[in-house]
Amino acid sequence: MTAEDTVSPLRVVILQDYLRNGGTEQQTLAIAEEIAKLGAETHIIVFRRGGVLDERAASLPITLHFLNQGPLKTDWYAPGLRAKLKSIAPHAVLPMGRMANCLTSLLPSKAPYSLFSTFRTGRSIPFLYRRALKRADHIIANSQEALKRLADQYGIKRANNSTVIYNGCIRDFETVIPSFHPDGKGSGAKRIRFCSVSMFRPQKQQIRLIQICSRLPKEIDWELALAGEGPTRVACEEEARRLGVSDRVRFLGLLKDPRSLYFDSDIAVHTSDLESLPNFLVEAQMAGLPVVAYDVNGVGETFLDQKSGFLIPHGNEFEFQKALEKLAQNLDLRLQMSEQARYYAQDNFSLKSQSDAYFRLFQTSIDKD
Repeated sequence: MTAEDTVSPLRVVILQDYLRNGGTEQQTLAIAEEIAKLGAETHIIVFRRGGVLDERAASLPITLHFLNQGPLKTDWYAPGLRAKLKSIAPHAVLPMGRMANCLTSLLPSKAPYSLFSTFRTGRSIPFLYRRALKRADHIIANSQEALKRLADQYGIKRANNSTVIYNGCIRDFETVIPSFHPDGKGSGAKRIRFCSVSMFRPQKQQIRLIQICSRLPKEIDWELALAGEGPTRVACEEEARRLGVSDRVRFLGLLKDPRSLYFDSDIAVHTSDLESLPNFLVEAQMAGLPVVAYDVNGVGETFLDQKSGFLIPHGNEFEFQKALEKLAQNLDLRLQMSEQARYYAQDNFSLKSQSDAYFRLFQTSIDKD
């Protein structure tokens, strides 16, 4: 019997602090929608109203709850969470993101539901998060590297109660056919387009990417598209002007759907200092983009080094630049890696596979009821 064939009384609650337009929040909504389709009575409890994704969440076949924070607007405050969980009586509770995981560490240790904990970050984690991971009935990480880091860095070793479930690709790349850009994308004679989709935060290091591209040889006609918003965008814009490449660097802001950007690009680039498993690189591979990225945390699990992209030792800007040059000047290599990228992404990051894995884990919680 498959997950699709199962009619289940399963009740699942997913906790999210705030529905900002980030990768974790996108995954929260995708998981909720898919397990609801599989038959689970699905609830999302959000601590704080006003997120970009609130409207989308309300349109899903799930029950959406907002906790009443009153005049406060903070991601750390979850008034009435215990009472809300008691009224829903879930079989499984899944916190998503740093704040939600931290607050589950304050829930009763003997609860009538299975309490999961998720580890999906490349950043260091505070005490309450570590406590939640140690107390959880089961840990779900989104990369093998994340589980290894939990063991090596924090001494949290849960071999029998932990699972890796990769991020599922939340966008449809099967019914959208890539087409060549009208000015000759892929011809080998026109401008090479690099793209990066990420929030502008210090650890994402888009400024480093601008600096590397600025040193490319003059015979490479390049353009860098940066999608996203955040506190470091202004500094990046200033750096592009200082280096004299502001005509080559495009700042696109937040994109509701970046697929058209992928299909108009040639190479996906990523110079982040900290990552877990970046959704951007998963989507870029689905779109058939070769990747050049630094080897940090789970990045190396998003593509095949030397086959669908180049994994560069962290901080080695010379090697990063050389990889860009190699791909920019070799159309045949780009096409070969493009084909491998699609195969790898389809085999490893299917939303259906991800949802089935979550559903099967949650089903085991019914026995605890």
